Amino acid sequence: MTETQGGNTARRALRLIEAVAASRSPVGLQELADTMGLSKPTAYRLLRVLQEESYLTRAESGGYRIGTQLMALAAQVMPRADVFVEARPTLQALAGLSGETATLHLRAGDEAILVLGVESSHDLRRAARLGSATPLHRGCSGQAILAHLPAREASALLKRASEHADTSEIDRELGAVRAQGYALSEGANHPGLTGIAAPVLTPAGQPAASVAVSGPSARWTAERAREFADILAEHCNRLSGLFAPSLAQ
Repeated sequence: MTETQGGNTARRALRLIEAVAASRSPVGLQELADTMGLSKPTAYRLLRVLQEESYLTRAESGGYRIGTQLMALAAQVMPRADVFVEARPTLQALAGLSGETATLHLRAGDEAILVLGVESSHDLRRAARLGSATPLHRGCSGQAILAHLPAREASALLKRASEHADTSEIDRELGAVRAQGYALSEGANHPGLTGIAAPVLTPAGQPAASVAVSGPSARWTAERAREFADILAEHCNRLSGLFAPSLAQ
């Protein structure tokens, strides 16, 4: 491959990522090929590589949307974006009131991505690693989002997760999340940590994000976390106006 050919291939891949990122819903192969002026086989080969590298992912509909690797990279610069600058004081308030780490998570496919965090001042604390991903079906930050997805979408996600998890138990947990307004987890993704999370909902009731407060289980017990639920929900409500529906992917 010549330098020019390599450059053209890279540019096409970047344009495909941009086209998918600009859409509020998954984009099909034929539409992307037409938009880019590419043959369907050429577009498919590029998309397959981007999917293998997790820059894009396939939706249940078969279309493409942004993947976890792209979200992880974006998380490195998101804290400088206006919406995250405005969200940071809320996380700071939650961290101050609880004494624990407060984090903001966005959905990327079947995972929740940590995009903003304010860490506890304690020496022993939950570290907020930007770009870290956890399954939506496991842990409080993901379940707070999953519990409020449309039923068909949530069902499809649980079907995909059924190879690795007891989905009947997850269904019960999600029912409790909807009834309580928050998700609670103890060591689900991080042994020794307890977390509580609530959704940030759009005006239409779609989950745009979740906010979690978590810390060492010896200090941030399940009882303490539950007592904090109303404060967490109140602060999540304040964030709702910051997030456009397009972020709820």
